[in-house]
Amino acid sequence: MSGWRRWLIGICTVWGVILWEIKNAWLIAQLCTTAGSMLVSLVLYAYAFGWQFATGLVLLLLAHEWGHVLAIRLLGLGARGPLFIPFLGAVVQLKRPPRSLKCDAGIALAGPAAGTLSALCCLAVYLWVDTKIWLVLAYTGCILNLFNLIPCSPLDGGKVVPAISSKLWLAGLFALTVIFVNTRNPFLLLIILFSLVHAWKAAGENLPHEYCWVSPLMRLKIGLWYFIILGVLSVATVFTHRLLQ
Repeated sequence: MSGWRRWLIGICTVWGVILWEIKNAWLIAQLCTTAGSMLVSLVLYAYAFGWQFATGLVLLLLAHEWGHVLAIRLLGLGARGPLFIPFLGAVVQLKRPPRSLKCDAGIALAGPAAGTLSALCCLAVYLWVDTKIWLVLAYTGCILNLFNLIPCSPLDGGKVVPAISSKLWLAGLFALTVIFVNTRNPFLLLIILFSLVHAWKAAGENLPHEYCWVSPLMRLKIGLWYFIILGVLSVATVFTHRLLQ
């Protein structure tokens, strides 16, 4: 083999190793970010609620966020995270924005769908072993995912309903207002204000027709999935609440 070919192979090999290491370093950084934020959340939740509930809650949040991550990867968009934010939940950051309202709705629905399955698994374990912590986790999972489906931004429901009907946003705003009046939770007021600002900005945006167009059949499918998950969570929430009493 001639000298220049050896040099070329050597240079390509070195650059291959460098790129591989950079990729591994990025993956390690992502894992460390997720694991680190999970650990911080776990410690704070444990301090507030105890280790058993804290561990279950973090895993429920992880299941919800990995539903989003799986949908994002299936759509070929790529995702960073999940990043856990104590007492606020967790978020997943997309590397590239969704290509359409349909994609955005699919990604948004995947989280509550995975979260619903995890909550039902907790309920099934409770019915099998009759240990109350599993019932508490099942109820918590149902409440968290049910709340997330309220059709107001930045909740998942707010990203789903534009692909069904934008008028559902008014129902979500009404629901949040009722909950806020009854609970006086300032976090809910922040969501209401954010939703109003988001709606005002969306009204002034001129999005491409290709992005906004959703066929009637697809709207029906997304609507069916949305209301099926909403219905399952509603029934499961009432059922678990009665068992807790």
